[in-house]
Amino acid sequence: MWEINTEIKQINTKIYLENILTAVDKYNGVFLFTTDDFESGNHKNIIGLNPIININNSAISYSNKSLSANPLQIIDDIINLNKDDKLNFPLLIGYLSYDYKNEVEEKGLYKNLKSDIFPDLYFSIYEYYIIIPNNSENIKIVQLHFPFSHKKIDLNPLFKTKIKINIQNKVTSYISSSLSKNEFIKNVNQIKNYIKKGDIYQANLTREITGKTEYSPIEIAYKLYHSNSIEFGVFAKIENKYLISTSPERFFKISNNKITTSPIKGTIFKSKNDDVNKKNINELLNSKKELAELSMIVDLLRNDINKICTTNSVNVIKFPEIKELINVYHLYSDIEGQLSTKKFKDIVKALFPGGSISGCPKIRACQIIEELEKQGRGPYTGSYGYINFNQDMDFNILIRTLFYHNKNISFNVGGGITLLSNAVDEYEETIFKAKNIYSAINMEQIYDETYCLKD
Repeated sequence: MWEINTEIKQINTKIYLENILTAVDKYNGVFLFTTDDFESGNHKNIIGLNPIININNSAISYSNKSLSANPLQIIDDIINLNKDDKLNFPLLIGYLSYDYKNEVEEKGLYKNLKSDIFPDLYFSIYEYYIIIPNNSENIKIVQLHFPFSHKKIDLNPLFKTKIKINIQNKVTSYISSSLSKNEFIKNVNQIKNYIKKGDIYQANLTREITGKTEYSPIEIAYKLYHSNSIEFGVFAKIENKYLISTSPERFFKISNNKITTSPIKGTIFKSKNDDVNKKNINELLNSKKELAELSMIVDLLRNDINKICTTNSVNVIKFPEIKELINVYHLYSDIEGQLSTKKFKDIVKALFPGGSISGCPKIRACQIIEELEKQGRGPYTGSYGYINFNQDMDFNILIRTLFYHNKNISFNVGGGITLLSNAVDEYEETIFKAKNIYSAINMEQIYDETYCLKD
């Protein structure tokens, strides 16, 4: 294990989105972004460039070496050796895929369905971190120094004249949906049968949409960046594959020994008519189905974080609140507590996967999801985020997320199913959620979904 030294400097300059996306592509980096100030007004964008240490499902690699390792233990060992309360910037950035649930629970609970496109777990320590507060040109550059030799990069091109991204009118051809409309409706009704039998209270059902695109990953990231109000976005290059997320949902945040989790449940479409929107917001806030769904997941997450919090410290802070995006409104809640442990392994085992994208009770819901979806989800509905030197953390839920490899693209859409769900409405809700991605990548031939995509 290694002690890592840091070198920090502040510069005051403008940095262009086009340059960031190009640098991430060139230097196998990651860009965590927020496109608005939202509630607190203090959101920041984080760039990681040139990964020096990589941790995946079962190994840690560095300087052309690879060693077998327990990933969660290695992450905790690195954090413990390098923790510094004064350093409020990332040490590790990475993700846990939804399929990593198979490693969190005891063996034999799941069928271990997996998506082989991306590793189930992937974290990196980068040579450079660039932290950019929203609406500010006061940029912090952090360079990490390692006790072994490695290839270094030059940051200067990042701050030069804006690189032009010439986005032409290209197209993405629609290949398939993992579940047809009829199959999705059948599966919704099957979940309702499981609820009636007492197996579960709620489960999250999703489907994967695939296609072939003429756009480059940089072009897709640029278009998706501008496609919505994005609070927890990601553009990452991982082993020559790309993950592009426009997630609006936080999984959990840790700051000053306090953990906050913010589940989203409940969706209604957003119109261009203000009167219609007022009606829709009121309908959402008074929907028995949506409020019941949010209540169940709030209770589940309250129980989850209670496992790693001090006695009687867990409280629901907001319930319900409205989150406004470009094409939909959501309900969400905040639950917080005082941590009794900061071990990443303990946090993952208590919380993962997120209740809002699995169901209640969680293990049985995940078993039913495997039965009905019949394939792994990969990083989709997993979690991407960072762990600071001072042990603060912030992780999203990987929804509204597109995957790119050799011009092949895929993304998933879904929703929570309860006893009050209408199967056709649930199917159409997935289309509303996909609309921004469809528009951004100019996807053609959506077959039985086109009727629902008109303004």
